[in-house]
Formats: sequence, C-alpha cells, structure tokens
Amino acid sequence: MVRPLLKKLLENHLKPHINDDQIISNFKQTIISDIKERFNLECDSESRVSVRQISSFLDPRYKNLDHEPIVARENIRSSVMDLLNSTNVHNVNTRREPSLQKSALEFLYGDDVTEVNDLTTEFQNYLAEPQLKFDLNSFDWWKSREDKYPAIGILAKKYLSIPATSVSSERCFSTAGNVVNSKRTSLLTKNVNLLVFLYQNRNLIP
Repeated sequence: MVRPLLKKLLENHLKPHINDDQIISNFKQTIISDIKERFNLECDSESRVSVRQISSFLDPRYKNLDHEPIVARENIRSSVMDLLNSTNVHNVNTRREPSLQKSALEFLYGDDVTEVNDLTTEFQNYLAEPQLKFDLNSFDWWKSREDKYPAIGILAKKYLSIPATSVSSERCFSTAGNVVNSKRTSLLTKNVNLLVFLYQNRNLIP
C-alpha cells in the first residue's frame, strides 16, 4: 500500500493550488520533492524493480499499477513473471485419475491425458481479474483464490506478509510524550499537533 497511498497523497492533498501563498507553495514543493526522492516514485523503464512495487502488483487492490509510471509497469510485471518461473512451484504434467465411464473424447485421447498448469495462463488470468476496491481485504481475496492461482499465491504470501516499519510513528509518539508532560497538561490538541509537526519537520524549515 506504500506507493499507491503516496501517489494519492501527492495528487489529492499536496497538489499546488491557485490560492496557495508563497510559503505554502514552497512547503508543498519541498515535501513532494522529499517524498519522491525517498521512495523513488519517479522511476523509469531502466529503474530497478523494488519489493514495494512487486508487493503492490500482488495486492489485488493495486494490481493494475495505476499508481506507477506507464513505462515502469511492464518491468514490474516481467519481474513478477521471472519470480514465478524461478520458484518452480508447478507440477506441469499431472496424470488424470482414470474414470470408470469414459466419454467419446476420453476414449479418443486415451488414458494418458495431461493437464498443463501453465504459468503464463495463470498470470494472464490474474491480470484479467477485476481490481478490488481500496477498502476491501486483500487477504480474504487471496484466501478464496489460492487454489485458482497457486503459483502467484505463494508469492503473495511471501511479499504481502512483510510488515510495515513503525519506527517513524514510534518517534512521533515519543515526541508527543516529550511535548505533553506533567507541566504542560493544559495544552490544546491543535497546539500539541502543531508543536509535534514543527519538531518532526524542523530540518525542512529554513
């Protein structure tokens, strides 16, 4: 969810507005530049595919990669396909259990009928699935489709189980704890928010 959320943050909340004064405009530009640089949002066709990008593709809420530059989308899909080929999770040739009553086609083909569980077909079927709405549970979706997409499901378990770091939020809580102490219990909520925000972004203030 990291890259899709950052893209929406930049588009919906930090987009320059005609009513912004110079200070607000400079602030937005600084934040936008810092976020893009830190998370490498402006990648191109030559950029290395990151774990975050692969995770977004394996999340059925963001698998269409609308949040990524168009030139980078095919690279991400190719990287996932390479991962699928390298995992070797498929048993390509599976023998069908002989049935007591054979149809005409089964009689013509004989007993040794093989079912090809093709990675490319599985991958294309996954791409054809409708994208989930952002507020739905991707884990429930994978739970109901794990048998339909066994190879991609293995990658989804691997990448979607990576926990997001909480270091930044913990630092923010620590700052709030230092601001609101036994001698400053009468601070208004808006003032606490302002003081924490200013302290956390002190390096960006000229």
